[in-house]
Amino acid sequence: MDLRTLENFLKLTERLNYRKTAEDIYIAQPALSRQIMQLEQELEVKLFNRHKRKVELTEAGIYFRDEAKRILENFERVCQQTARIHRGEGGEIRIAHSSSSMQFLLPAILAKIQQEIPSMETVLIESTNVYEINALLNRTIDVGFGPNIIVPKEINARTLYTENFVILLPQKHWLTTENFHSLAQLADENFILPSRSESSGYVESIEALCQNYGFIPKVAYQSGNTNTVLRLVEAGVGVSIEPKSALSGQNMNVRHIELKNISAKSEMRMVWLRGREKELSRFFDIVNQITDQKKP
Repeated sequence: MDLRTLENFLKLTERLNYRKTAEDIYIAQPALSRQIMQLEQELEVKLFNRHKRKVELTEAGIYFRDEAKRILENFERVCQQTARIHRGEGGEIRIAHSSSSMQFLLPAILAKIQQEIPSMETVLIESTNVYEINALLNRTIDVGFGPNIIVPKEINARTLYTENFVILLPQKHWLTTENFHSLAQLADENFILPSRSESSGYVESIEALCQNYGFIPKVAYQSGNTNTVLRLVEAGVGVSIEPKSALSGQNMNVRHIELKNISAKSEMRMVWLRGREKELSRFFDIVNQITDQKKP
């Protein structure tokens, strides 16, 4: 199996016609048929169902098509990155991040990259914890930033900073810093939290915190975007619990109560695929410089 065979296989999955595909790639139809048969023999699977008048992918063929596309896209990216390094350029870093990470540490990291490696192209994707894990495993991003993210064994995680949680409240809410004494006072409130299916750790940490005070939060609205959460709280449709840095730079009509005397904390974590430490070393050096300078 080689890249040319994969490319020809993908062409055939688009056309689903041996004659037309062979014409498109300028080889004889028997040669294309032999390539596909050899590929199937090597994989020990059947990729296509062949009928008199049509060709269709098997279930295994559909899976192999999708993975082959990813392999070729990654190979193209590796070639481009190699050429950039050869030319002495900064290359590319693809970063997925939660909205809360953009409130504090990440802008300083990006500014430092611009200052020290101006030729590096930075691609930013605002995302959820689950998206970051899947994107790392699929190699569609290089590094991710997310709060309280739980990762599988294939991924490394490093806590960059910890901070207190805060309760976010509408301006006219009955709960104040003066009458607050326990999180249990929010047991009957409507909460605004991210979707549990997208959190990979974050919502679970909020739920565990509430369970310590005898209740499970009643979720009325779901959003993983900090600004959206603040807008909904401001509108009075619910309360929320967010990292303290979520308030940084905000000028919305909400109140907050900082949860100082509890052990549960928000932990901003950087995540990356194991084995890529050397490749990402320049980026990690910049992260280290910023984390040494800044504390929430």
